[in-house]
Amino acid sequence: MAANTTSTPPPSPLPLPELIGRVAVLGGSASDKSTLVVGLAHRQTRQQGIVLCLDARHHQQVELQLRLLLRQQTHYRYVRVSREVPEEVARDVLSVVGNSLSQHTLLPPLLLCDCLAESLDWERTIQFLLKANATIVEVLTTPTALTFGRYDTVLLLPESEHAAETLSRAVGRKVSGTDITQLKSGEGWLVHLTQVYRVRLPHIEDYKGHT
Repeated sequence: MAANTTSTPPPSPLPLPELIGRVAVLGGSASDKSTLVVGLAHRQTRQQGIVLCLDARHHQQVELQLRLLLRQQTHYRYVRVSREVPEEVARDVLSVVGNSLSQHTLLPPLLLCDCLAESLDWERTIQFLLKANATIVEVLTTPTALTFGRYDTVLLLPESEHAAETLSRAVGRKVSGTDITQLKSGEGWLVHLTQVYRVRLPHIEDYKGHT
């Protein structure tokens, strides 16, 4: 009698839940990362939330979408090639978040950090923002930036086989390299503490006709 070789189909992706606290994003192509950043911004503004994006990756898709389409509620800041956050930009971030909190919006302010360089001063600013209940999503340049204990939540984007194995090791094998390579465009793995979910990422197309 032949063995049953039917494999269990992968779980259907769930809509990406509202993010809280500090979230790391790893993997994905330049387009994947930009689509995610813009999608998160659109979702936030659809719910009347404030978005602030610090862009050190300088992918044209992000700048065009956030400057032109979301200029009412989105604050876009271009970070120079060094990727270090200048003191005046950090002060601007604190001001925007403070104003958002004083407006008593339903959602906490969302800070999108696109490939910023680490620094002690900027880390202090992030810790202050977290205490103020801001949500911070950081697109990391490399898995080695995933400092142990810093992030409760990690979002993994599609990657090739070799890169997927590196991502799998970075999250303690909570997601296999194979599972990462099998992600479709617009999907990701959300790792929150010991829980793992296959998720569908927000996309600008989801909100057309609802502005």
